[in-house]
Amino acid sequence: MKDKMKPDYGNWVPTKLLALLYVTSLTIAILLCLSIFCKWIIPIAIFLAVLLCISLFFSSYMTAFHHAFSFSGGGMMGKVHEYVVSRLPWDGQGRLLDVGCGAGALTIRCAKHFPLSQCTGIDYWGIKWDYSQRMCQHNAEAELVADRCTFQHGDANCLDLEDDTFDAVVSNFVYHEVNGGRSKEELLRETFRVLKKGGCFALQDLFGQKSVYGDFQNVLDSLEKDAVSEIHYADSCQEIPIPHWMQVPGMLTGVGIIYGKK
Repeated sequence: MKDKMKPDYGNWVPTKLLALLYVTSLTIAILLCLSIFCKWIIPIAIFLAVLLCISLFFSSYMTAFHHAFSFSGGGMMGKVHEYVVSRLPWDGQGRLLDVGCGAGALTIRCAKHFPLSQCTGIDYWGIKWDYSQRMCQHNAEAELVADRCTFQHGDANCLDLEDDTFDAVVSNFVYHEVNGGRSKEELLRETFRVLKKGGCFALQDLFGQKSVYGDFQNVLDSLEKDAVSEIHYADSCQEIPIPHWMQVPGMLTGVGIIYGKK
């Protein structure tokens, strides 16, 4: 009997990053052993020992993150996606867009949660991440929703989509990664452009990080003025909840979600 196809959603901590950290630690360990064996200058050996401790710490820490995020491990990726869907005030009738779909995990979760929906995932699929359009299609087939899910290349800066196309839009941890000269508010407005009047949205990102969004309340006020009819903000770190050890600079600090209707 043919084995059941299994989805592969990857991990927010790429395996190639872990491999780089492991190789770095191994290289430093070899140099430290050589320094001891060859009786190099003691300060060099001390420096390498300290460097090795730092490298091992980061390797262990990121390995813990990788396990926590993994769908087969701690399941944090799944919990985060579930939270986004729970905040989407939509009846599931019509078309949904997932901006920055990655491996298709959130798109597919939406398709399964809203069985009458047609879901589209777009992504730039750059070399930074271990994701691809083929990976998304494979996962949709494995989850038996391929007939209601489509995936296409796209740029959040300028979506190749008509105005007022979708009944709902979701996104997760995408806008802070997008470059191209447009402000973060302009990126959000570009997403709202393709949402129908009265359509629903749930967008999660590092909205609480001032280094990325500045004073986000100003962004909310501006969007509510002329882009959407209803918008709410929630601190995702408190509501998911995200463990404190994961809320470190550069990782899961300042995570928030905006949701409402256009």
